[in-house]
Amino acid sequence: MEARNSSSANNELEPKFRVDGSCWKFIPVISEGLFSRTSHDDILRHPLTLLQLQLAIVFILASSIHFCFFKRFKLPRLISEVLTGMILGETGLGTFFPEICGALFSKNAGKIMYTLTRFGYFLFMFLIGVKMDVSLVAKSRRREWTMGAIIIIFPMLVIVSMSKHIALKNDRLDSSNLEGVGLIGGTLMLTSFPVVACFLMDQKIINSEMGHLALSVSLISDLLSIVIINLNSYGVLIKFATLRASFKSMFLSIAVVVFIISFLRPMMFWMIRQTPEGKPVKDSYIYIFLISLLLVGIVGDNVGLQYYYGPFFLGLAVPTGPPLATTLVEKLDTMVTGWMLPLMSTYCGFKSNLWELNRRPLLSTIFVLTAGTVMKFSCGFIPAILFKMPWKDAAVLSLILNSQGIIGLGTIATNVEKMPVVSQEFTLVVLVVLFYAAVVPILIRSLYDSSKTYTGYQKRTIFNSSAQEGIRVLACAHRQDDAMSAIRLLELMNPAKASPLSVHGLYLEELLGGSTPLLLNHQLGQKSSEDGSRWQPIVDVFNFFKSQNIKQTQVQVFTAITPPKLMHEDICWIAFSHLVALLILPFHRKWNSNGNLISDSKELRVLNIKVLNKAPCSLAIWIDRSKIRGPSFLAKSPEYNICVVYLGGKDDREALAIARRMRGWISIHLTVVRFISIDVCPMQGWESMLDDECLRDIKHQSPMNTNVVYREQRVKDGADTSMVVLSLLEENFDLILVGRHAVTKSPIIEGLSDWAEFPELGPIGDQLASAEVNKTVSVLVVQQQVIENE
Repeated sequence: MEARNSSSANNELEPKFRVDGSCWKFIPVISEGLFSRTSHDDILRHPLTLLQLQLAIVFILASSIHFCFFKRFKLPRLISEVLTGMILGETGLGTFFPEICGALFSKNAGKIMYTLTRFGYFLFMFLIGVKMDVSLVAKSRRREWTMGAIIIIFPMLVIVSMSKHIALKNDRLDSSNLEGVGLIGGTLMLTSFPVVACFLMDQKIINSEMGHLALSVSLISDLLSIVIINLNSYGVLIKFATLRASFKSMFLSIAVVVFIISFLRPMMFWMIRQTPEGKPVKDSYIYIFLISLLLVGIVGDNVGLQYYYGPFFLGLAVPTGPPLATTLVEKLDTMVTGWMLPLMSTYCGFKSNLWELNRRPLLSTIFVLTAGTVMKFSCGFIPAILFKMPWKDAAVLSLILNSQGIIGLGTIATNVEKMPVVSQEFTLVVLVVLFYAAVVPILIRSLYDSSKTYTGYQKRTIFNSSAQEGIRVLACAHRQDDAMSAIRLLELMNPAKASPLSVHGLYLEELLGGSTPLLLNHQLGQKSSEDGSRWQPIVDVFNFFKSQNIKQTQVQVFTAITPPKLMHEDICWIAFSHLVALLILPFHRKWNSNGNLISDSKELRVLNIKVLNKAPCSLAIWIDRSKIRGPSFLAKSPEYNICVVYLGGKDDREALAIARRMRGWISIHLTVVRFISIDVCPMQGWESMLDDECLRDIKHQSPMNTNVVYREQRVKDGADTSMVVLSLLEENFDLILVGRHAVTKSPIIEGLSDWAEFPELGPIGDQLASAEVNKTVSVLVVQQQVIENE
């Protein structure tokens, strides 16, 4: 069979525009103006105007397809972008309306679009390097290294080698065409870290245990693939040039990497040192950095590296986190991922031609699509099983590592001009990437439910915890004030030898300038490449609390650096893995010492709602209005007045159980206000509580130094309840505890939810959290653990 390269995607360039090195005739991308006389009344003759029209058509069509069809099925935007290219290319517009296609997407216009696409991919690979956390490699264990090596080495070597052999023997291709076959096989066998990271982010499982494992394995696999690909390119140089040329290219490539590490990376640290804390890097430094980026790309391309490997290595050298990496991502990410990179997907669809699939593909291509798929899945599934993962989790992990995306399209698109790839095979590769992008998310959602990770049948509540086993508490903080506020609450649960307290502090920081979430355990000495000055004050606050209660308290402090949309996953995971019984979240509103509202964060409110819906234990939202600042607010007060608003139900029982744990060397006055509908037969005093075990216990088994007072409040409807609750604010209570949901259907709270500002706090908690309340009373809104099937 003859080599079918006559329809190669390479032949679309006229010979006068093609020379070795893929250089084209210079095309000025300018516009002479709308009213220019030299335009011959045809505005589309201006390259800049035509480019702008192309971009408008591409983005409007891609957005319409995505939002009208694929977004509702939670499929990636990549599919819409590729389909847009097919509609505008030879498959659609070029076949049915060739005149319009020729006017809008002429050869010269296609060259401009392709150049813009390559430049966008150049910057994208740099950003990928910036967002990568290479420390994951050092932290990886034998399991990650073994799986990462197997899933890239065996498919890459075996499948690519055998596909070349089949192409040579069965497809009768000559040796000059084998590199195109290797390109197709290597592209489909890649396990790309950026694709896996974006996939996990889209599926909202990047912070799960499965997500952390997939990130580590894919990063190791990606770095090994870079080594394999470059060694192969040096082998090609030996085959088609000389051994001396190959070693020269290898030496110069290593020199570029050494230059990045020994000169440019110290320059980055100098820029960071010159930048005041909390401030962005100066624009002049960014300009110098971007010039260095372009120079590294040009030099790397000329010494034998792929043109995007130089920027990728430079991105890896950028110190993660603020200020440099954060500033670079903020300035480039929107332009690259939102504008330039989608053009790559569209370009691949544009260059595809579905009408050429009427012939049988090459046997080598069929082998890659069938045997390659089976082998790559097996290389992910079998090692996972050998490392004792459940078969369903092993299948999910293998599917994640087999996901395809923009890297596969970028690899085939940026190399197709240099290799004789048949247009039919190019179209097949694009369709395979499209198939994986559509099917893998659906399979993952059907096999893996990350929410069930935190669903437990074991009761992790204060109500069900015995006094002897103590309490495990997770206190979250976004800044030092949150940590100090949490300590003020924990000091009320004064730990004793008979009832110890185990505190887990969690500092939550937004992930900026990276794609890999970090979870650091400071008790294990874990560190990141970032400056720890941001979390050290929070660590010091919790350590101070431990120093005051050495024998009765255990303290562990964590730092989670993660995207805000997935921050709740880290919170729930730590609570789940450390068997926490109570999770404390700071309220999204803050007050100053005068009782005035000074902060109202919508992002923190959304985070709290997500945790409320997913928490694996009991949860409390801490609304701190205390005037007194410092490490302890109890030192200046000889007594503390606590009120429990009790309507009945499991959330109120949990609030009462927390109040039972509050004890100390100071005198605590605990008032239980029970609301009863006026229609219920009246009973006096504690006799009305005999049906409630929790209320009986707090009367007869109250802690030492705690004075318990019971009050029964009879109300007619929600309006009466609201008046009584507001009157409690005038009684000089320091802390009010209330259940989140209380009784869901009761005349006691009828109508209160209709005007709620914060429905997530429940009808009573919403009233107590109102901005109109300027009292110093603090509020703890409690939700008992939600048990599945309960």
